[in-house]
Amino acid sequence: MEKEYFVLYTPTEMQQAYELLEKDFSEKDLQDMLKNGDDIEKQVCLIKLNSVNSKEDAENLAGLLTGQHGPIREICSAKINNFLKEEQMRKFFAGEKIREICLNALNDIIPTVARNILEVIKYLPETEKTYAKLTDRILALRNYTEDEKALSNHEIIKKTFKLYWYLETLVEFSENFVNDEKIKKIIEDTYQHEDYTIREKIAKILSKTSGFEEYKNALKNDENPYVFSYLR
Repeated sequence: MEKEYFVLYTPTEMQQAYELLEKDFSEKDLQDMLKNGDDIEKQVCLIKLNSVNSKEDAENLAGLLTGQHGPIREICSAKINNFLKEEQMRKFFAGEKIREICLNALNDIIPTVARNILEVIKYLPETEKTYAKLTDRILALRNYTEDEKALSNHEIIKKTFKLYWYLETLVEFSENFVNDEKIKKIIEDTYQHEDYTIREKIAKILSKTSGFEEYKNALKNDENPYVFSYLR
């Protein structure tokens, strides 16, 4: 369960943040505070963190993407975005644990968190495994069922929310996996989705691929300009 995004800090906490920002910390001190610090200490450490130097460091950092207040998750996602853009640091983000954390972060209610991660998730080591997990999650959503009496509007919106961000992330992979059968199935299942934002994501994916003329022609004639603009 994620903690709430908005946090009100007291003057004492703000003074604590100011004092911590004025101090110099070793890399070990920063990593220790990331694991054991309070909200203020974690945020200051994230701001000061300039690199990760081991798999343990990367897992320590990625662990703050979930179960933390919004400001921590937001700063953490920005740091991961920066580090994964540096080729020499990518190797430290290998493994199933970080891969699952990053995929889960795509569902964060804070759009900045999801955006920061989707921009760089393709840089995680073992790209094929990340792609496979992502497409599996998208296809699994078509089997999302609930008792109609218990189904709330929030749950319906949540399903579409997940699909939106997963598809936006899939855009980052689509050029490399264009002939994959799972992408074909995803396009087939969603190109007529009732929500135009989902059709827009499919049009965006199609704009980066060859073939799929049937689906491209259908979306070229979509009533929504956000959809057809990608294909005209």
